[in-house]
Amino acid sequence: MMDIYEAARQGSVNDIESAVEEGCDVNTPDENEKTPLWLAVKGGHVDACRILIARGARVEGQPSSVIDLAVQEGHIEIVKLLWPGLYCTVERQHRHLETAISLGFHEIADFLAGTQAFNYQHFQTSDLEMLKEDGFSRREVAAFQQWERFIFVRRYEELRLHQIFFDYALLLATKADRNTGLRLVNLLLRSDKPLADANCVIKIDGEIETPLTNAAMKGNLEILAILIEHPEIKLTMCGKYNWPAFLHLLACPDSIASEQGRAIARILSQGILPDSFLIDGKEAHLETVFRNVLRRGDDGLVKQVIDLVHGAGGLSILPLLIRANDPHGLRWILNNDIARACKPPPILWVLLCNFFQHNPTSEALSLFIRVAVFLIEKAIWDRMVLVCLNSRNFCFVKQFFYPLDELPPREVTEETLKGLSQLSIDQPLIRDWVGKGFANAALWSAVQFGIWKRPTFECLISCPDIDLDEPFPCTTSSNRGETNIILPPSPIPTGEKRKLPLAGRSLGIHELGTPQNHALQDYQMQLMLLDQQNKKRLMMARKEQTEMSAVKRLRAETAGKNPLAWAAANRNARLVEALLRSSRVNVNSQDAYKRTPLMHAIIANDRQIVEELLKIGYIDLNLQDNDGRTAVFHAIQRGELHIIQLLIRTGRVDLSIRDCNGETAQDIANKWGRPDVIAALAT
Repeated sequence: MMDIYEAARQGSVNDIESAVEEGCDVNTPDENEKTPLWLAVKGGHVDACRILIARGARVEGQPSSVIDLAVQEGHIEIVKLLWPGLYCTVERQHRHLETAISLGFHEIADFLAGTQAFNYQHFQTSDLEMLKEDGFSRREVAAFQQWERFIFVRRYEELRLHQIFFDYALLLATKADRNTGLRLVNLLLRSDKPLADANCVIKIDGEIETPLTNAAMKGNLEILAILIEHPEIKLTMCGKYNWPAFLHLLACPDSIASEQGRAIARILSQGILPDSFLIDGKEAHLETVFRNVLRRGDDGLVKQVIDLVHGAGGLSILPLLIRANDPHGLRWILNNDIARACKPPPILWVLLCNFFQHNPTSEALSLFIRVAVFLIEKAIWDRMVLVCLNSRNFCFVKQFFYPLDELPPREVTEETLKGLSQLSIDQPLIRDWVGKGFANAALWSAVQFGIWKRPTFECLISCPDIDLDEPFPCTTSSNRGETNIILPPSPIPTGEKRKLPLAGRSLGIHELGTPQNHALQDYQMQLMLLDQQNKKRLMMARKEQTEMSAVKRLRAETAGKNPLAWAAANRNARLVEALLRSSRVNVNSQDAYKRTPLMHAIIANDRQIVEELLKIGYIDLNLQDNDGRTAVFHAIQRGELHIIQLLIRTGRVDLSIRDCNGETAQDIANKWGRPDVIAALAT
């Protein structure tokens, strides 16, 4: 005989009856905590559910709610069967209706609404407070379409639902992608008889949401325009992160890239008092706002953001303070945050030095110097920072904010070379700079970024204390904190500020086309948006991968090489020429594998560099690498006849040298069987 659980799963009424007659308890769960009624509901077996209830199966008190399951599975007949035995709380009831509408089971929603359990008069004040506290579940963005269809199809009938359901529909519509919820927003907020509250506050999965902040967060400018024009709207209401709509809009880069978006942002900022709210521990999210404002905003928006979040922005607000030329703000941030920061982002200090370069008499400078003393005492910064600040050499000081094993941005290296001439009068500091590895880091940064093409590079390689044979640094000095490279923000356009009228006109239903066309258009737009987002993510991933792996690639390429060997290995003839102009460059230097720059040039098959190196009279052609091979060995191995001839013509190649295998250059040539190479060696 089939057990009661399998009978319920298959919907076998006879087997259920037999199991009950044998004494099976209809309310006992199986090993998966599922009762026979739950299994019958899951399978959509109406008759099985009916017989189980008749035999004493409880609708309430199940380990898993059977009414929730029936609604989620769209079993209308089972919902009708279970509802009379349901005695759940108000917050549970509202979830059933919300689920039915959001999932598109509108026949179930009609039945639930017809029970009059969701009418205005059936809600007590205490029930509403409990319902608001419990809130709604987070749904996919497309759920608003189901609410739109449900409300629009029944808009000529009296929808006897409490306003909180329309408020929820308004929330969904305001955060639908690309203003697609505009039609539903217009219906819910129609001036003659609004169904929803434009200022409603609803908890979604524990987070507060409002229509205005939702629309701002999604960058729905058309919907924002409708909400802003609403006579009862409160622009300062806060939603997610305890942010007003003003900040949410600024966090959306595409929105403030347009004049309409910036115009709406200026309106949203009205009435917000400076320092009138706290960020609720979500300071990290503000960095997106600051970055967008710097990149796309204008000076007015920068000032508004500073006034609003001055007391809650943390270190990340520093670029805005510098942009706004705000010494008072700089004093505040230095006093309150930076002095306690163990690993401050390097770019913030670079921006601060830029500010002092253009404002050398700023009252904040003395405070910055006191902060530097504090960080130096804590062994976070090198004492050279203080020396440079006291001498007002803001160009040179910027390099010290970056770890030795990372290349600072190109602009910082350019500034380092610019400040080197001013620093050259302080010889003890120069020796300290060289001894701690900063000079080597500046040299490699100049090589990597192509700064060697500028006259200031000559000043660097002519510095007598710099060892031009030192390879790329691979360790961080113990007295420097580890920090991440943050690229400086892009230049910000300061175009003309124009006032753009808001698009506040309400669209009628006839303007949007038929529901079928609307759905098709929305589907096509969804596909286009998905494709655009995928391309954008791919581009960002590639950019991030390029930036993060730059130093790793450099380490792999250098592998113990000095700048001359690196230039030769990378076929950079102009850099080789620039380095050879210095009498301090050792053309016979050897890397970790004892390979010389000449060997690297031969391996790279760069005849021009080989010729440049051979012009140096003291070049040693018979130095051996770890394998005992000289330059001519490498030329023979690659079969480069023209380079072999260049070496032989010098008359300084010792062909009697044997490698670690006991073979001479001629032995290698004979092994390869190249008559032209053998003939060149014979001459």
